[in-house]
Amino acid sequence: MSQQTIPYLLTAYGIPHRMGYLKTLSGESHPRPLSVIDLMDEAVELKLAGVEIPVDRLGEIPLIAIKEALNERKMRIVADTMTVLEADVVQWRTLLENSAFLGAKVVRTLLSGILCGDRRGFSGGWENHFQACVARLKEILPIVSDLGLCIAVENHQDATTEDLLNLHDALKCHPDFGVVLDTGNPLAVGQDPVQAAKDLSHLIRHLHLKDYTIHFAPEGYRLVRCANGEGVIDFPEILSIVSRNGHELMPGIEIAAQATRTIPVLESTWWDQLPAREAKEFAPTLQILWEKGKNKGEPYSSAWESGENSEKVSLEERSILEKSSRYFHSLHRKIT
Repeated sequence: MSQQTIPYLLTAYGIPHRMGYLKTLSGESHPRPLSVIDLMDEAVELKLAGVEIPVDRLGEIPLIAIKEALNERKMRIVADTMTVLEADVVQWRTLLENSAFLGAKVVRTLLSGILCGDRRGFSGGWENHFQACVARLKEILPIVSDLGLCIAVENHQDATTEDLLNLHDALKCHPDFGVVLDTGNPLAVGQDPVQAAKDLSHLIRHLHLKDYTIHFAPEGYRLVRCANGEGVIDFPEILSIVSRNGHELMPGIEIAAQATRTIPVLESTWWDQLPAREAKEFAPTLQILWEKGKNKGEPYSSAWESGENSEKVSLEERSILEKSSRYFHSLHRKIT
């Protein structure tokens, strides 16, 4: 691995079992979950320049101790939070103030917990939920601005490119609103990751660099976690596009979730709650599937999905993280 630190972050949610966020299928917790300071040390070991940490899940460590640990390691931080509607304005103020105190400039949030682009059965319907998110963001954006922050909404397998552009318009193009582009998640709503980067480039304030292998499935296709650089995402092209958007970015290395994501694009009702789309707009996603898709019978389970114990799940998380870090060290040398 390169001896030079590269301007990338380590994300907490990319290693959920080791962070203590996810038990094994048998219910086994990690015997010694990483604290946010342990996460910083892992980032130092991997020669990364910062961390993305959930400010609503900091554990028992005082804020001042976390800030001192960041300063001692000369680390940058992106703050991670819950979904927009999970906190009221008072709670949001605390989260935002804590983020600013720790030195964050970008605070990442989500519109919902929906996965696989599947809005069917969403309570109250997506449009009502979307408008409620608009209202809450309008309430907290003055606090965001006062604290010198940007609040950035991720395309968390729920929001399409159109949703995020519409959200920007609904917020009257507020300068302190932005987007977190998760590079793998456009595939979860039937969109092409490179095209999503192009369409959203001017709004992107943070990146989750996440890869997937793609597998044919009776319902459509499956997205399976893998080390970055071993899947279907064109990281060089996406990073090239986003590097020209005028914002200072420090991308986060994130490994996909342990659970395989099945995207049921062949079920007609899956499309009902998504924005209308011409067939030719779906073609790039199909091209990725047909060019790089693995056979539906090919094994794909992670150690976690296979029901392995904590030790094996932890070893696999660490191995995939190390491979991903090596990939971005190599790519950074090539593009700089």
